Amino acid sequence: MSKSRIWLAATVVIVGGWMAAFSNVLANELFPVSPQVQHRVNFWIKVFTIYGRQHVIIHDNDHLNVIYDVVDLGDTTSARRSRWSQVEATRQEVRAALQKLSLMTAPIDTLTLNQRQRQVYRQWAFRNDPGKFAKAAQNIHLQAGVNQLFLKGLVRSGRYLDTMMTVFRQYGLPEDLCYLPHVESAFNYRAYSKLGAAGIWQFTRSTGRIYLKIDYAIDERFDPWLATEAAAKLMRHNYSELQSWPLAITAYNHGKGGMLRAKKQLNTDDLGTIIEYYNGRAFGFASKNFYAEFLAARHVAKNYQRYFPDVPLEKPSKYLTFEVPSYITYDALVKKFKLDRDLVAELNPSLRRPILKSTRRIPQGFKLRLPHLPEFDPQALYAQLPAAEKFDSQISDRYYRVEPGDNLGLIARQFGTTVETLMDLNDISNPRRLRAGQLLELPIPASGAPTRIAVVTPPAAGTETGAAAQQPAREPVTGTQETVVPPPKAKEKAVAPPDTSLLALARAQAGNGKSIFGPIQSGQKMANASGVGERLFEVNFEMPVSNTVVVQPEETIGHFAEWLGLPAQRLRQMNQIAYSENLQLGDKLTVDFAQVPAAEFHRRRLEYHRSIQEDFFTNYRIDSTRTYVVKSGDNMWYLCNRVVSAPVWLLQRLNKNQDLLRLYPGQELQIPVLTPLTESSVLNQE
Repeated sequence: MSKSRIWLAATVVIVGGWMAAFSNVLANELFPVSPQVQHRVNFWIKVFTIYGRQHVIIHDNDHLNVIYDVVDLGDTTSARRSRWSQVEATRQEVRAALQKLSLMTAPIDTLTLNQRQRQVYRQWAFRNDPGKFAKAAQNIHLQAGVNQLFLKGLVRSGRYLDTMMTVFRQYGLPEDLCYLPHVESAFNYRAYSKLGAAGIWQFTRSTGRIYLKIDYAIDERFDPWLATEAAAKLMRHNYSELQSWPLAITAYNHGKGGMLRAKKQLNTDDLGTIIEYYNGRAFGFASKNFYAEFLAARHVAKNYQRYFPDVPLEKPSKYLTFEVPSYITYDALVKKFKLDRDLVAELNPSLRRPILKSTRRIPQGFKLRLPHLPEFDPQALYAQLPAAEKFDSQISDRYYRVEPGDNLGLIARQFGTTVETLMDLNDISNPRRLRAGQLLELPIPASGAPTRIAVVTPPAAGTETGAAAQQPAREPVTGTQETVVPPPKAKEKAVAPPDTSLLALARAQAGNGKSIFGPIQSGQKMANASGVGERLFEVNFEMPVSNTVVVQPEETIGHFAEWLGLPAQRLRQMNQIAYSENLQLGDKLTVDFAQVPAAEFHRRRLEYHRSIQEDFFTNYRIDSTRTYVVKSGDNMWYLCNRVVSAPVWLLQRLNKNQDLLRLYPGQELQIPVLTPLTESSVLNQE
C-alpha cells in the first residue's frame, strides 16, 4: 500500500473515533450545524490536525467527504518540487476515472473497473444523481494541510484569548467567536495576505478604516488589541443585519452585502441551503467553507490536548500604557527611556516603518505600550526630555519633481545637500537612472530656524505668473499652503521610506543586497530586474492640474474625502454618486481643493499607495511571471481574486501597456508567481 493510502486509511480510523464526541460539542443553538456543513467541518478537522504542509489532499470541491487521495510531498523543498508531478499525475488519474464512469450506463459492473475506478465509484455511492461523475470530473480541488501552522497559532493564542474574550463579552457577543483568528491568521499579528488583508483579524484596508486608523505612519490592523475591538464591532454589525451567526460569520469573509443578497435570493437563513444553491460568482470555496472552518478550529482549540498533547500556550504579555503628551520621534523616546527598540516595536505593532525610522513622529495622544519593568516611570522620564525633542505637529515632507535635463548632482547643489543623501533618502541604486516626473524626497534642513516645508513642483506649462514666473528655471515653486515646523537636530539622520525603485526597496527590507526576484522555475518567464522591477514601485498618476482625477486601485470615496478634508457626502453630491455606489477603477472624479491644496492632496495620496506597496513587498517576492490567456467572462476582480490572488495595482504594473479595464478573450497577460517571505495567513485555498 502506498504512503498516501496509508494516510487515508489512518484518517478514517482516527477521525471516526473523534466524531461522536465532536457532534456533542457542536450541538448548540448559536452555532448550528446542518448535514451540508457537517462534512465540511469533519474535513477541516483533518486539515488542522492530521495533515501538514507536505500533504496535498485531492478531494471534491463541494462534497469534502470525498477525498480521493493524499499525496506526501516530503519534508524538504527539493523533495516537494520533485514530487509535485505526482500530485498532477494523481489528479489526472482521478479525473480519468470519473470521466470513464460518466460514460458508463447504470448499473455499472464493478468487475470491469480498475482499482482507482472502483475506489471512486464507491466514494460516490451516497449520491443518486446520474450526472454526478461528469460534474465531479470538473470539480477536483487540492488542499494543503496546515497542522504545523495551526499548532503555532494554538501556542500564540494563549497570549491573546483571555483579553479577546473579555472584549467580545463587553460587546454582548459570544466569546467563542475569538477562535476565528485560527482560521484567519493563526494568531499571527503580522499576517498579510496577497490581497492586502492584515493582522490577526485580517482586515482589508477598506473595511479596516471604518473602525481603525490606517495611514502611512500608523496601521492599527496590526495591533491585536485594537483590531479585536474592531472585529467585535464588525461582528456585532453583521449579526444585527443578518440575525444569524452562521451568516454573520460567513459575512466576515464574503461581506455583509453578499450574504444579504444570498439570503434574499433564496429566501432562507439556512447556510447549508445557501452553500448548496447560491450561485454568486464571488461565493467560492473560501466563503462556502468559512463557517465550517470556524467550527472546526473552535472544536480543536477547545480540545487541543486531544490533538496536540502537552503543548504549552504562551502567557499574556505584561505591559503598561503611556499616552504620549506630544509628538516625539521613536529614536528620542527609546533612547531617553533606555528601552530595547525591537521590544517596544513588538508591543506597538501598529507603528509603521516611517515612525520606527523616525522619519515620522509618534502622534500626540498615542497610547504607547511599554514593558512592565520595576521602578520604570515613563511620565517622569518624559518630563526630563528637552523641549527641543517635543513637537506639536507631525514631520512634514518636501518633494522635488524631476524635470528633463536634471541630474542628482544639480538637484543636490540646488537644495544644499549631497548626492549620497538623496540616494539614501530615495533608495536610489543608480544615480544615472532618473526620469522626468519622478518625485524625489528632499532632506529636512537642519538649520537653527524654522523652515517652510511644502511639496515642491514646477508649475504647469503656460501657467507661470507673478513671483513664480520670476524664479530661475531650476528653482522650485512652493504649494499654496505651507507648514512651519522646527527642523530636527543635526545628529538625527533622516532616512525616508523607499520611493522610486522596487529593487532598492527589496534590498532594504530583505537585507544582504539580494534581489526580490528568486529562482526561476522551468518553463516560466523571468521577471526582468531592469524592466519589471524598476516600474513596479511607481504610481501612474501625476499631481492634478485640474479638478478632475482618475480613480486608482484601492481608492474609495472615503479616501478622497480624507485627503481633501471634505465630507464624503459632499464628494458624492459633486459627482452624483449614490450612497450605495462605489468608485470603480478608472472613474473620473471631480474634486475640490478648497480645504487642501493640490500639492498636499497629492502627497497624501502618494503616501497611501506607497504604504500599500511597501507592505506587500515586505511579505511577498516575485519569483517570476507567467502568461495567462484571458477567457470569456474574465474581469479584473475575477483575475485578482480567483486566478492570481494578487492586487490590481500589481497586475497593472506587469501589464503597463494593456487596458485591463477592457479585457477580451485571447488577450495575453503577465501575472506574477509569488512566494511569501513571511508566514502565510491564508489557511484555505481557492
